[in-house]
Amino acid sequence: MNPSLFISHGAPNMILGNSFTKKNIKTFANTLEKPKYIIVVSAHWTTKDLKIINYETKGLMYDFYGFEDELYNYNYEINSQKNISLEIIKELEKQDINIEVDTTRNTYDHGVWSTLAMMYEELHIPVIQLSIPLNYSIEQLINLGEKLQVFKKDALIIGSGGLTHNLSDMSVLGEVKKYAKDFNDFVVEAMKSGNKQKLLEIKNLNTFYQNHPSPEHFLPLYIIYGSAINKKAKSFNHEITYTNLSMECFAFDMKTV
Repeated sequence: MNPSLFISHGAPNMILGNSFTKKNIKTFANTLEKPKYIIVVSAHWTTKDLKIINYETKGLMYDFYGFEDELYNYNYEINSQKNISLEIIKELEKQDINIEVDTTRNTYDHGVWSTLAMMYEELHIPVIQLSIPLNYSIEQLINLGEKLQVFKKDALIIGSGGLTHNLSDMSVLGEVKKYAKDFNDFVVEAMKSGNKQKLLEIKNLNTFYQNHPSPEHFLPLYIIYGSAINKKAKSFNHEITYTNLSMECFAFDMKTV
């Protein structure tokens, strides 16, 4: 069985440097057996209802602005696969999950490719992206993750987001902000204990919207939690950058957990 991962992907130009988080993610990925394929959800693809990426998808979406020219010339070979996509659709529909192909989604957003580029220099395996359905409640997102458990024999399941993501209040200089640290610590404790009730309470914390003015970077965590068999997570990266941007990463179903 492959693990399920939640990865805080940070800014897209992290792939150009050699940051603490990038090195940690790379080192961690080297400990994993290579799966047959990857199922990924990213904060940068939200839809009303659940979608699966076009079967013919390949290439990168440069869905950001204001970064180094080098980043817009960055290339990484990545592609979907029709047979696996059809298998996922068939299995989810069998489990009463409605899902449609988005034929207009032909490239991968940076939440997908920057994360995978940090993990693997070369992929050579298909990447099947599912959207984050905003019509789903938190319980339904967890339930979607549970439906994905059936694929874990062959697939590594990754949620790419951010444990905190208030870009309007981050700073290049200064100490880590208390609201970000306290929120980060609460979520880490909830994930390490595998406590579902604590996970459900996070959305009600006074500091939730201070850390997530919009929730899309946190939502992948619910799906990944649902996809875990062993709900007790292992944190494999712990860093808060730019005074409030958590780069916390979690692994579920690791043999050592």
